[in-house]
Amino acid sequence: MSEHDRAQRVVVPDEVLVQRLPDDDSVFLNLATEEYYGLDPTGTSMWVALTETGNVELALDRLDAEFDADREVLRRDLDAFVRQLAGWGLLRLCEDPG
Repeated sequence: MSEHDRAQRVVVPDEVLVQRLPDDDSVFLNLATEEYYGLDPTGTSMWVALTETGNVELALDRLDAEFDADREVLRRDLDAFVRQLAGWGLLRLCEDPG
């Protein structure tokens, strides 16, 4: 993912339903594909950072403060995570109009 991609807005499609579980796992249903997905607590933290900030770079900043990890490793992991979620249809990257 390029620096330009990380500056894009993160949007959850209307056809995606999300439920956080008490153990900080999350489950997802993509109504368009009728497929279920699950995230462990780390994936859920990444999801929350992405969706609450609405921006990959801002999510990286939040996760960098939350986790004791090398920022470049975290960046690669987040980029791979975003690609995977986009591939599943659970989020979209959109041009930021501002």
